[in-house]
Amino acid sequence: MYVKGLKKIWEQVKLHLSEVLPSNLFQIWINPLQLLGKEGGQILLGCPNQFFLQWVKTHFLHHLEEAWRQYLPECKEVVLKIIKNEKTENKTIIIQSLPLMLPRPRLCKEFTFDEFVVGKCNQYAYATACNLVNGHLNHPIFFYSDIGLGKTHIAQAIAHYILNEKKETRVFYLTAEDFTNQMVKALKEHSINEFKEKYRQECDVFILENIHFLAGKEKIQSELAYTLDVLWEMRKKIVFTGITYPQKIPALKKELKSRMESGLIVPIDPPDQETRFKILKKKAQKQPLSVPEDILAFLAQRIEGDIRRLESALSNLTARALLQKRPLNLDLAKEVVSIFAETKPKINIKKIQSLVCQYYHLNLEELLSSSRKKQVALPRKIAIYLAKQYLNLSLSELGKIFHRHHATILNALHTIEKEIKKQGQLAHEIEYLCQKLEED
Repeated sequence: MYVKGLKKIWEQVKLHLSEVLPSNLFQIWINPLQLLGKEGGQILLGCPNQFFLQWVKTHFLHHLEEAWRQYLPECKEVVLKIIKNEKTENKTIIIQSLPLMLPRPRLCKEFTFDEFVVGKCNQYAYATACNLVNGHLNHPIFFYSDIGLGKTHIAQAIAHYILNEKKETRVFYLTAEDFTNQMVKALKEHSINEFKEKYRQECDVFILENIHFLAGKEKIQSELAYTLDVLWEMRKKIVFTGITYPQKIPALKKELKSRMESGLIVPIDPPDQETRFKILKKKAQKQPLSVPEDILAFLAQRIEGDIRRLESALSNLTARALLQKRPLNLDLAKEVVSIFAETKPKINIKKIQSLVCQYYHLNLEELLSSSRKKQVALPRKIAIYLAKQYLNLSLSELGKIFHRHHATILNALHTIEKEIKKQGQLAHEIEYLCQKLEED
Protein backbone atom coordinates (compact mmCIF):
# COMPACT_ATOMS: atom_id res chain seq x y z
CA MET A 1 0.00 0.00 0.00
CA TYR A 2 1.25 3.53 -0.83
CA VAL A 3 2.45 5.68 2.11
CA LYS A 4 -0.13 8.40 1.35
CA GLY A 5 -2.95 5.87 1.44
CA LEU A 6 -1.73 4.46 4.74
CA LYS A 7 -1.47 7.94 6.27
CA LYS A 8 -5.02 8.70 5.18
CA ILE A 9 -6.27 5.54 6.90
CA TRP A 10 -4.30 6.47 10.03
CA GLU A 11 -6.10 9.82 10.11
CA GLN A 12 -9.45 8.00 9.81
CA VAL A 13 -8.45 5.66 12.65
CA LYS A 14 -7.50 8.61 14.87
CA LEU A 15 -10.73 10.42 14.05
CA HIS A 16 -12.70 7.30 15.00
CA LEU A 17 -10.80 6.89 18.29
CA SER A 18 -11.26 10.58 19.14
CA GLU A 19 -15.02 9.92 19.04
CA VAL A 20 -14.83 6.67 21.03
CA LEU A 21 -12.38 7.67 23.78
CA PRO A 22 -12.62 10.61 26.23
CA SER A 23 -10.82 13.59 24.70
CA ASN A 24 -8.16 13.81 27.44
CA LEU A 25 -7.21 10.15 26.98
CA PHE A 26 -7.06 10.53 23.22
CA GLN A 27 -4.81 13.60 23.41
CA ILE A 28 -2.47 12.02 25.97
CA TRP A 29 -2.12 8.48 24.62
CA ILE A 30 -3.30 8.23 20.99
CA ASN A 31 -2.44 11.53 19.30
CA PRO A 32 1.32 11.31 20.07
CA LEU A 33 1.62 7.93 18.33
CA GLN A 34 3.48 8.02 15.03
CA LEU A 35 2.73 5.87 12.01
CA LEU A 36 5.95 4.03 11.07
CA GLY A 37 4.63 1.85 8.26
CA LYS A 38 3.18 -1.55 7.42
CA GLU A 39 4.85 -4.97 7.28
CA GLY A 40 2.59 -7.71 5.97
CA GLY A 41 -0.47 -7.74 8.20
CA GLN A 42 1.23 -5.63 10.89
CA ILE A 43 0.73 -1.89 11.40
CA LEU A 44 3.78 -0.31 13.08
CA LEU A 45 3.22 2.64 15.44
CA GLY A 46 5.94 4.59 17.25
CA CYS A 47 5.96 5.46 20.96
CA PRO A 48 8.29 7.99 22.65
CA ASN A 49 9.49 5.64 25.42
CA GLN A 50 9.05 2.27 27.12
CA PHE A 51 6.67 3.65 29.74
CA PHE A 52 4.40 5.12 27.07
CA LEU A 53 4.54 1.91 25.00
CA GLN A 54 3.61 -0.28 27.97
CA TRP A 55 0.67 1.93 28.97
CA VAL A 56 -0.76 2.07 25.45
CA LYS A 57 -0.28 -1.68 25.00
CA THR A 58 -2.09 -2.45 28.25
CA HIS A 59 -4.99 0.00 27.95
CA PHE A 60 -5.49 0.99 24.32
CA LEU A 61 -4.06 -1.68 22.03
CA HIS A 62 -7.43 -3.41 21.59
CA HIS A 63 -9.02 -0.05 20.63
CA LEU A 64 -6.27 0.56 18.07
CA GLU A 65 -6.55 -2.92 16.53
CA GLU A 66 -10.35 -2.75 16.27
CA ALA A 67 -10.18 0.66 14.59
CA TRP A 68 -7.46 -0.38 12.12
CA ARG A 69 -9.39 -3.53 11.15
CA GLN A 70 -12.48 -1.42 10.55
CA TYR A 71 -10.68 0.72 7.95
CA LEU A 72 -8.07 -1.82 6.82
CA PRO A 73 -9.48 -5.39 7.08
CA GLU A 74 -6.12 -6.96 6.17
CA CYS A 75 -4.61 -5.62 9.41
CA LYS A 76 -3.86 -8.57 11.72
CA GLU A 77 -2.22 -6.71 14.59
CA VAL A 78 -0.79 -3.38 15.69
CA VAL A 79 2.85 -3.46 16.80
CA LEU A 80 4.23 -0.70 19.03
CA LYS A 81 7.89 0.36 18.79
CA ILE A 82 10.01 2.92 20.61
CA ILE A 83 11.30 5.89 18.61
CA LYS A 84 13.73 8.36 20.11
CA ASN A 85 14.23 11.95 19.09
CA GLU A 86 14.17 15.38 20.71
CA LYS A 87 10.50 15.94 20.11
CA THR A 88 9.42 12.70 21.70
CA GLU A 89 11.78 13.21 24.64
CA ASN A 90 10.04 16.53 25.32
CA LYS A 91 6.63 14.90 24.97
CA THR A 92 7.66 12.29 27.52
CA ILE A 93 8.11 14.93 30.23
CA ILE A 94 4.67 16.38 29.55
CA ILE A 95 2.96 12.99 29.41
CA GLN A 96 4.44 11.71 32.64
CA SER A 97 3.35 14.86 34.50
CA LEU A 98 -0.30 14.33 33.56
CA PRO A 99 -2.61 12.18 35.71
CA LEU A 100 -2.83 8.59 34.50
CA MET A 101 -6.45 7.68 33.75
CA LEU A 102 -8.01 4.41 32.70
CA PRO A 103 -10.64 4.30 29.96
CA ARG A 104 -14.13 3.92 31.40
CA PRO A 105 -15.64 0.43 31.15
CA ARG A 106 -18.57 -0.04 28.78
CA LEU A 107 -21.73 0.20 30.87
CA CYS A 108 -25.43 0.42 30.06
CA LYS A 109 -26.37 4.04 30.82
CA GLU A 110 -29.72 2.97 32.28
CA PHE A 111 -28.23 0.54 34.81
CA THR A 112 -27.91 3.05 37.65
CA PHE A 113 -29.17 3.19 41.23
CA ASP A 114 -31.78 5.78 40.19
CA GLU A 115 -33.27 3.34 37.67
CA PHE A 116 -33.21 0.34 40.03
CA VAL A 117 -36.66 -0.50 41.42
CA VAL A 118 -36.43 -1.70 45.02
CA GLY A 119 -38.81 -4.31 46.46
CA LYS A 120 -38.79 -7.11 49.01
CA CYS A 121 -37.07 -9.37 46.46
CA ASN A 122 -33.95 -7.18 46.09
CA GLN A 123 -33.96 -4.85 49.12
CA TYR A 124 -30.98 -6.59 50.72
CA ALA A 125 -28.99 -6.47 47.45
CA TYR A 126 -29.74 -2.76 47.00
CA ALA A 127 -28.78 -1.89 50.58
CA THR A 128 -25.56 -3.92 50.29
CA ALA A 129 -24.56 -2.15 47.05
CA CYS A 130 -25.30 1.31 48.46
CA ASN A 131 -23.26 0.62 51.59
CA LEU A 132 -20.37 -0.65 49.47
CA VAL A 133 -20.13 2.47 47.29
CA ASN A 134 -20.47 4.77 50.30
CA GLY A 135 -17.56 3.09 52.07
CA HIS A 136 -19.58 1.47 54.85
CA LEU A 137 -18.75 -2.07 53.70
CA ASN A 138 -15.34 -3.51 53.00
CA HIS A 139 -16.15 -7.13 52.19
CA PRO A 140 -16.21 -8.96 48.83
CA ILE A 141 -19.83 -9.28 47.67
CA PHE A 142 -21.34 -12.10 45.63
CA PHE A 143 -24.75 -11.30 44.10
CA TYR A 144 -26.60 -14.30 42.72
CA SER A 145 -29.97 -14.81 41.04
CA ASP A 146 -31.71 -16.49 38.16
CA ILE A 147 -31.45 -14.85 34.72
CA GLY A 148 -33.15 -11.48 34.26
CA LEU A 149 -33.63 -10.50 37.91
CA GLY A 150 -31.26 -7.53 38.10
CA LYS A 151 -27.81 -8.72 39.17
CA THR A 152 -26.13 -7.06 36.16
CA HIS A 153 -28.10 -3.88 36.84
CA ILE A 154 -26.89 -3.73 40.46
CA ALA A 155 -23.28 -4.55 39.45
CA GLN A 156 -23.22 -1.81 36.82
CA ALA A 157 -24.94 0.64 39.17
CA ILE A 158 -21.99 0.18 41.54
CA ALA A 159 -19.56 0.93 38.70
CA HIS A 160 -21.55 3.97 37.51
CA TYR A 161 -21.73 5.49 40.98
CA ILE A 162 -18.04 5.09 41.78
CA LEU A 163 -16.94 6.40 38.37
CA ASN A 164 -19.17 9.46 38.67
CA GLU A 165 -18.55 10.28 42.32
CA LYS A 166 -14.90 9.24 42.63
CA LYS A 167 -13.45 9.93 39.21
CA GLU A 168 -9.88 9.03 40.20
CA THR A 169 -10.93 5.48 41.15
CA ARG A 170 -9.80 2.73 38.77
CA VAL A 171 -12.81 0.51 38.11
CA PHE A 172 -12.52 -2.80 36.26
CA TYR A 173 -15.93 -4.10 35.19
CA LEU A 174 -15.97 -7.22 33.02
CA THR A 175 -17.50 -10.66 32.62
CA ALA A 176 -15.75 -13.92 33.48
CA GLU A 177 -15.66 -14.61 29.73
CA ASP A 178 -13.83 -11.29 29.13
CA PHE A 179 -11.33 -12.15 31.87
CA THR A 180 -10.76 -15.59 30.33
CA ASN A 181 -10.29 -14.22 26.80
CA GLN A 182 -7.85 -11.58 28.01
CA MET A 183 -5.78 -14.13 29.91
CA VAL A 184 -5.69 -16.55 26.96
CA LYS A 185 -4.57 -13.70 24.70
CA ALA A 186 -1.88 -12.69 27.20
CA LEU A 187 -0.56 -16.25 27.32
CA LYS A 188 -0.43 -16.45 23.53
CA GLU A 189 1.36 -13.10 23.26
CA HIS A 190 3.77 -13.89 26.15
CA SER A 191 2.47 -10.87 28.08
CA ILE A 192 1.06 -12.67 31.13
CA ASN A 193 3.13 -10.51 33.51
CA GLU A 194 1.49 -7.37 32.12
CA PHE A 195 -1.91 -9.07 32.49
CA LYS A 196 -1.20 -9.84 36.17
CA GLU A 197 0.10 -6.33 36.79
CA LYS A 198 -3.02 -4.82 35.26
CA TYR A 199 -5.45 -6.56 37.61
CA ARG A 200 -3.29 -6.73 40.73
CA GLN A 201 -1.67 -3.29 40.79
CA GLU A 202 -3.82 -0.99 38.65
CA CYS A 203 -7.28 -1.81 40.02
CA ASP A 204 -9.27 -0.22 42.87
CA VAL A 205 -12.67 -1.79 42.20
CA PHE A 206 -12.94 -5.24 40.60
CA ILE A 207 -16.40 -6.27 39.34
CA LEU A 208 -16.56 -9.71 37.70
CA GLU A 209 -19.86 -10.95 36.25
CA ASN A 210 -21.09 -14.47 35.46
CA ILE A 211 -18.65 -16.44 37.60
CA HIS A 212 -20.33 -19.70 36.49
CA PHE A 213 -18.58 -19.27 33.10
CA LEU A 214 -15.31 -20.28 34.79
CA ALA A 215 -16.59 -23.79 35.60
CA GLY A 216 -13.93 -26.31 34.54
CA LYS A 217 -11.35 -23.65 33.55
CA GLU A 218 -8.77 -24.51 36.21
CA LYS A 219 -5.87 -22.35 35.03
CA ILE A 220 -8.09 -19.27 34.80
CA GLN A 221 -9.53 -20.03 38.24
CA SER A 222 -6.05 -20.28 39.77
CA GLU A 223 -4.98 -16.94 38.31
CA LEU A 224 -8.20 -15.32 39.54
CA ALA A 225 -7.67 -16.74 43.03
CA TYR A 226 -4.15 -15.24 43.22
CA THR A 227 -5.47 -11.92 41.93
CA LEU A 228 -8.20 -11.87 44.58
CA ASP A 229 -5.60 -12.50 47.29
CA VAL A 230 -3.62 -9.45 46.20
CA LEU A 231 -6.69 -7.22 45.86
CA TRP A 232 -8.12 -8.30 49.20
CA GLU A 233 -4.79 -7.78 50.96
CA MET A 234 -4.81 -4.19 49.67
CA ARG A 235 -8.47 -3.83 50.76
CA LYS A 236 -9.80 -3.16 47.27
CA LYS A 237 -13.53 -3.44 46.52
CA ILE A 238 -14.53 -6.78 44.94
CA VAL A 239 -17.93 -7.70 43.46
CA PHE A 240 -19.04 -10.93 41.77
CA THR A 241 -22.28 -12.07 40.15
CA GLY A 242 -23.49 -15.56 39.26
CA ILE A 243 -26.61 -17.63 38.69
CA THR A 244 -26.15 -19.52 41.96
CA TYR A 245 -24.00 -19.23 45.06
CA PRO A 246 -20.36 -20.40 44.78
CA GLN A 247 -20.77 -23.75 46.56
CA LYS A 248 -23.28 -24.91 43.93
CA ILE A 249 -21.26 -23.95 40.85
CA PRO A 250 -19.89 -27.20 39.38
CA ALA A 251 -16.18 -27.65 38.57
CA LEU A 252 -15.15 -24.58 40.58
CA LYS A 253 -11.93 -25.08 42.54
CA LYS A 254 -12.22 -25.29 46.30
CA GLU A 255 -9.78 -22.43 46.90
CA LEU A 256 -11.73 -20.10 44.60
CA LYS A 257 -15.06 -21.02 46.23
CA SER A 258 -13.50 -20.36 49.62
CA ARG A 259 -12.35 -16.86 48.61
CA MET A 260 -15.75 -15.96 47.19
CA GLU A 261 -17.59 -17.23 50.23
CA SER A 262 -15.37 -15.19 52.57
CA GLY A 263 -17.52 -12.14 51.87
CA LEU A 264 -21.25 -11.44 51.69
CA ILE A 265 -23.46 -13.83 49.70
CA VAL A 266 -26.44 -11.79 48.52
CA PRO A 267 -29.44 -13.39 46.74
CA ILE A 268 -31.87 -11.57 44.44
CA ASP A 269 -35.29 -13.22 44.27
CA PRO A 270 -37.98 -13.02 41.55
CA PRO A 271 -40.12 -9.88 41.99
CA ASP A 272 -43.45 -10.24 43.78
CA GLN A 273 -46.63 -8.67 42.36
CA GLU A 274 -46.13 -5.37 44.17
CA THR A 275 -42.57 -5.02 42.88
CA ARG A 276 -43.62 -6.04 39.37
CA PHE A 277 -46.17 -3.22 39.40
CA LYS A 278 -43.52 -0.71 40.55
CA ILE A 279 -41.17 -1.90 37.79
CA LEU A 280 -43.87 -1.56 35.12
CA LYS A 281 -44.84 1.87 36.39
CA LYS A 282 -41.25 3.09 36.10
CA LYS A 283 -40.70 1.50 32.68
CA ALA A 284 -44.02 2.93 31.42
CA GLN A 285 -42.65 6.46 31.86
CA LYS A 286 -40.37 5.82 28.87
CA GLN A 287 -43.04 4.36 26.61
CA PRO A 288 -44.43 6.41 23.69
CA LEU A 289 -47.97 6.11 25.08
CA SER A 290 -49.41 6.70 28.53
CA VAL A 291 -50.39 3.35 30.07
CA PRO A 292 -53.27 3.43 32.64
CA GLU A 293 -52.38 2.07 36.08
CA ASP A 294 -55.14 -0.55 35.99
CA ILE A 295 -53.52 -2.01 32.85
CA LEU A 296 -50.11 -2.04 34.56
CA ALA A 297 -51.68 -3.76 37.56
CA PHE A 298 -53.22 -6.39 35.25
CA LEU A 299 -49.83 -7.09 33.63
CA ALA A 300 -48.15 -7.30 37.03
CA GLN A 301 -50.74 -9.80 38.22
CA ARG A 302 -50.59 -12.06 35.19
CA ILE A 303 -46.93 -12.03 34.13
CA GLU A 304 -44.46 -13.62 36.53
CA GLY A 305 -40.81 -14.56 36.19
CA ASP A 306 -37.92 -12.38 35.11
CA ILE A 307 -38.01 -8.63 34.57
CA ARG A 308 -37.28 -8.89 30.85
CA ARG A 309 -40.67 -10.57 30.33
CA LEU A 310 -42.37 -7.63 32.02
CA GLU A 311 -40.50 -5.14 29.85
CA SER A 312 -41.28 -7.13 26.71
CA ALA A 313 -44.99 -7.32 27.57
CA LEU A 314 -45.14 -3.58 28.14
CA SER A 315 -43.33 -2.83 24.86
CA ASN A 316 -45.63 -5.23 22.97
CA LEU A 317 -48.67 -3.55 24.48
CA THR A 318 -47.72 -0.02 23.41
CA ALA A 319 -46.46 -1.21 20.01
CA ARG A 320 -49.78 -2.91 19.22
CA ALA A 321 -51.73 0.17 20.30
CA LEU A 322 -49.60 2.43 18.09
CA LEU A 323 -49.17 0.24 15.02
CA GLN A 324 -52.73 -1.12 14.96
CA LYS A 325 -54.24 2.21 16.07
CA ARG A 326 -56.16 0.50 18.86
CA PRO A 327 -57.20 1.82 22.26
CA LEU A 328 -54.86 0.86 25.08
CA ASN A 329 -57.41 -1.00 27.17
CA LEU A 330 -57.93 -4.26 29.05
CA ASP A 331 -58.90 -6.21 25.92
CA LEU A 332 -55.58 -5.37 24.27
CA ALA A 333 -53.72 -6.16 27.49
CA LYS A 334 -55.38 -9.60 27.63
CA GLU A 335 -54.18 -10.33 24.07
CA VAL A 336 -50.62 -9.46 25.01
CA VAL A 337 -50.76 -11.44 28.25
CA SER A 338 -52.02 -14.50 26.35
CA ILE A 339 -48.73 -14.52 24.41
CA PHE A 340 -46.60 -14.49 27.54
CA ALA A 341 -48.83 -16.56 29.80
CA GLU A 342 -49.61 -19.29 27.28
CA THR A 343 -47.93 -22.51 28.33
CA LYS A 344 -49.95 -24.91 26.19
CA PRO A 345 -51.76 -26.74 29.02
CA LYS A 346 -51.65 -30.08 27.23
CA ILE A 347 -47.87 -29.94 27.31
CA ASN A 348 -46.23 -30.85 30.59
CA ILE A 349 -42.83 -32.08 31.72
CA LYS A 350 -43.86 -35.74 31.53
CA LYS A 351 -44.94 -35.35 27.92
CA ILE A 352 -41.65 -33.65 27.01
CA GLN A 353 -39.51 -36.27 28.74
CA SER A 354 -41.54 -39.13 27.29
CA LEU A 355 -41.29 -37.80 23.72
CA VAL A 356 -37.53 -37.19 23.95
CA CYS A 357 -36.96 -40.66 25.43
CA GLN A 358 -39.06 -42.28 22.71
CA TYR A 359 -37.35 -40.38 19.89
CA TYR A 360 -33.79 -41.07 21.11
CA HIS A 361 -34.46 -44.62 22.37
CA LEU A 362 -33.79 -43.91 26.05
CA ASN A 363 -35.68 -44.56 29.25
CA LEU A 364 -36.44 -41.86 31.85
CA GLU A 365 -33.82 -43.21 34.25
CA GLU A 366 -31.11 -42.75 31.61
CA LEU A 367 -32.35 -39.26 30.72
CA LEU A 368 -32.13 -38.13 34.35
CA SER A 369 -28.90 -39.98 35.09
CA SER A 370 -25.44 -38.45 35.55
CA SER A 371 -24.19 -40.04 32.32
CA ARG A 372 -22.13 -37.75 30.08
CA LYS A 373 -22.25 -40.03 27.05
CA LYS A 374 -23.26 -38.08 23.97
CA GLN A 375 -26.22 -40.36 23.23
CA VAL A 376 -27.62 -39.45 26.66
CA ALA A 377 -26.30 -35.92 27.30
CA LEU A 378 -27.59 -34.43 24.03
CA PRO A 379 -31.20 -35.67 24.40
CA ARG A 380 -31.12 -34.42 28.00
CA LYS A 381 -30.10 -30.94 26.79
CA ILE A 382 -32.91 -31.03 24.22
CA ALA A 383 -35.43 -31.98 26.91
CA ILE A 384 -34.20 -29.11 29.09
CA TYR A 385 -34.51 -26.70 26.15
CA LEU A 386 -38.06 -27.84 25.32
CA ALA A 387 -39.10 -27.58 28.98
CA LYS A 388 -37.80 -24.01 29.11
CA GLN A 389 -39.56 -23.05 25.87
CA TYR A 390 -42.95 -24.61 26.57
CA LEU A 391 -43.25 -24.43 30.35
CA ASN A 392 -41.23 -21.26 31.02
CA LEU A 393 -39.58 -22.84 34.05
CA SER A 394 -36.81 -21.05 35.95
CA LEU A 395 -33.27 -22.40 36.03
CA SER A 396 -33.76 -23.63 39.58
CA GLU A 397 -36.99 -25.45 38.63
CA LEU A 398 -35.30 -27.08 35.64
CA GLY A 399 -32.37 -28.01 37.86
CA LYS A 400 -34.64 -29.83 40.30
CA ILE A 401 -36.47 -31.71 37.53
CA PHE A 402 -33.32 -32.85 35.72
CA HIS A 403 -31.10 -33.16 38.83
CA ARG A 404 -28.63 -30.59 37.55
CA HIS A 405 -26.91 -27.43 38.80
CA HIS A 406 -27.98 -23.98 37.54
CA ALA A 407 -24.78 -23.64 35.50
CA THR A 408 -25.33 -27.01 33.79
CA ILE A 409 -28.89 -26.02 32.87
CA LEU A 410 -27.67 -22.70 31.47
CA ASN A 411 -24.98 -24.46 29.45
CA ALA A 412 -27.57 -26.88 28.02
CA LEU A 413 -29.80 -24.01 26.89
CA HIS A 414 -26.90 -22.14 25.27
CA THR A 415 -25.68 -25.28 23.50
CA ILE A 416 -29.07 -26.04 21.94
CA GLU A 417 -29.70 -22.40 20.98
CA LYS A 418 -26.35 -22.32 19.15
CA GLU A 419 -27.16 -25.56 17.30
CA ILE A 420 -30.57 -24.26 16.24
CA LYS A 421 -28.93 -21.16 14.73
CA LYS A 422 -26.71 -23.41 12.60
CA GLN A 423 -29.85 -24.84 10.93
CA GLY A 424 -28.32 -28.30 10.82
CA GLN A 425 -29.69 -31.77 11.45
CA LEU A 426 -30.23 -31.13 15.14
CA ALA A 427 -32.34 -28.04 14.40
CA HIS A 428 -34.62 -30.19 12.20
CA GLU A 429 -34.91 -32.80 14.94
CA ILE A 430 -35.97 -30.17 17.47
CA GLU A 431 -38.46 -28.70 15.01
CA TYR A 432 -39.97 -32.17 14.57
CA LEU A 433 -40.17 -32.66 18.35
CA CYS A 434 -41.91 -29.30 18.72
CA GLN A 435 -44.48 -30.31 16.10
CA LYS A 436 -45.13 -33.58 17.91
CA LEU A 437 -45.57 -31.79 21.23
CA GLU A 438 -48.08 -29.35 19.75
CA GLU A 439 -50.19 -31.99 18.07
CA ASP A 440 -53.60 -32.49 19.66
